[in-house]
Amino acid sequence: MKVSSYLTLPYRKAARNFTTKIFLALALSTVFISVAFTAVFIHNARKNMMDTLLNKGGLLAKQLAESSRIAVFAENGALLTDPINSVMSEKEARAASVFTRKGKLLRCSVSSGYPGRGKESGKPGDQSGLSGQTVKKIPFFRRNGTLIEFWASVASAGAYSPQEALVFTDNPGQNTDQFIGYVSVVLDTGLMDKSFRVLLLKSVLMGMAFLVIALAVAFFFAKSITRPLNSLKERVYAIGAGRETTRMPIETEDEIGELARAFNDMSEALRMREAEKEHLAAQLQHAQKMEAIGQLAGGVAHDFNNILCAIIGFGALLDMSMQKGDPSRRHLEQILSAADRATSLVQGLLAFSRKQIINPRAVDLNDVVRNIEKMITRLISEDIELVIHLSEKKLYVFVDTSQIDQVMLNLVTNARDAMPNGGMLSIETDDTLPNFEIEAVADAIPGTRYALLTITDTGTGIENGTQEKIFEPFFTTKEVGKGTGLGLSMAYGIVRQHNGHITVTSEIGKGTAFRIYLPLASQESLPSHLVESPIAPVSGSETLLVVEDNQEVRNLNRLVLETFGYRVIEAVDGEQAVTRFIEHSNEIDLIVMDMVMPKMNGRQAYMEISKIRPDIKVLFISGYAPDFIESKGIATEGFTFINKPVAPMDFLRTIRQILDS
Repeated sequence: MKVSSYLTLPYRKAARNFTTKIFLALALSTVFISVAFTAVFIHNARKNMMDTLLNKGGLLAKQLAESSRIAVFAENGALLTDPINSVMSEKEARAASVFTRKGKLLRCSVSSGYPGRGKESGKPGDQSGLSGQTVKKIPFFRRNGTLIEFWASVASAGAYSPQEALVFTDNPGQNTDQFIGYVSVVLDTGLMDKSFRVLLLKSVLMGMAFLVIALAVAFFFAKSITRPLNSLKERVYAIGAGRETTRMPIETEDEIGELARAFNDMSEALRMREAEKEHLAAQLQHAQKMEAIGQLAGGVAHDFNNILCAIIGFGALLDMSMQKGDPSRRHLEQILSAADRATSLVQGLLAFSRKQIINPRAVDLNDVVRNIEKMITRLISEDIELVIHLSEKKLYVFVDTSQIDQVMLNLVTNARDAMPNGGMLSIETDDTLPNFEIEAVADAIPGTRYALLTITDTGTGIENGTQEKIFEPFFTTKEVGKGTGLGLSMAYGIVRQHNGHITVTSEIGKGTAFRIYLPLASQESLPSHLVESPIAPVSGSETLLVVEDNQEVRNLNRLVLETFGYRVIEAVDGEQAVTRFIEHSNEIDLIVMDMVMPKMNGRQAYMEISKIRPDIKVLFISGYAPDFIESKGIATEGFTFINKPVAPMDFLRTIRQILDS
């Protein structure tokens, strides 16, 4: 490797540091400016010293020429003592000589330091080198080493005539015919050189002092610039490594300060984004867990509903055939009650863990509360007293009962958590006109009557500032892992989807009350079976094709239908249903079809059958939740659909309504 490469290695290594780069740039600039300034200053000082010495020599020569006029004219050297002594009194003077015009030396004085003193050759004032052209140029000077010899002419009269003296000119003409002699003055530049060397030393010392101070200032300036940048670099590395970092102090209002402020904003945005990411990851995990629970519940519900369907159906048939005074009726009622509780439990789990497709229908709000009461009892702890006050009036509303169940379960869960030491939970229903709580709502219709569902607890209460945010998604006051922040936002969305309103009033230490306003259905909009009191007939003599893959449910449906006069043709799957329909296409009046079956599902079987008889009527039934059926690509829209388990009488009424429609 070349020597130059070795020399440049430290610089290359140092140049990687931004501080060193700035310092080197400032240092090089400072050195260049300092050297240039010192060089210019020394050059000008040397020039000024030389100009001063030349001017002084010329003046001394002229002064001696003027003072020697009479002595030269008289060629008397004794008269030159004072003029020459006056010149020699100057510290730079080394020799002074006066000559006649013909070159005769009238007087010469030489100092002790004059080189070559006492020698004939080369003595001061030697005119051997003067020529006619040189004489015409007097005054002039010539240099010989450290000595400068100045020549001046001695005139018999003034250089200018009286007339010429009155006229100023830059180059007055001289009359050489009046010259009567010459003078020579020799000055030594040694003293000037000595002064110059002292000045040079002072200038170099001052330049070095200035350079040291300037380099110190440059280093401080470079550090002041790069210190926040290095701090910024460390914080950026910390963010990249996923470590916590503190805010960067803003020391100035210049670009560095703006950069620090921008970094703080970016760091805060990244921190918030990371926190949001963690929160969303937790929400995703929770959602995946709930989705898994929903899928599990949907699968369990199908099989469990088939079992409940058989228990409830055969129990209902047994109840119909049993005498009122039969002592076994009490045991049968307990069986049916337990089956009813099991049905409510399955529906509650589905409402709590799955996203249900909205299927609004006219229901009495009081019945909704009664049906979920058992689920609520199991949800709250034993030290919480449940009090239910239902309106004596029928409060018919168009709602999806599973969705309203979910709203109630969410509110009851929050109320339970707000009463860790026990308390009282109250659920009330009533009808009301819009009050001050919802009059300000933009879409509230003046004069509309509402069914009011109020859920009140005696828990810890909610602060005023928190009440404004409780319906926002992902907002929760619970500890990490104990709340998703979705319960109340989902409740709010469900109520608003039903054209209703939900409000909250709370006081710290005294409890909270949620009020749900649902528009009451008018009497004209209610289905006939909810308005008319006469009991509709459930028996018939028509022929029905019952398609069910579960043997127990199929036997139950056949037994119920045959008991009430219907003729039943059975099929165990979709393919057999198509075959049986082809065999009895002119006899069948209605198809009771399970939705999810092997080989061919209910919708596919119906599409094949409808090609044979487009006017055939169908009733779809399934133990799966509607959203699970939709996820399988099986649409139920436009058809009558009922969920398992279904009470035999409700099953018969639905069949009768379809046949009579």
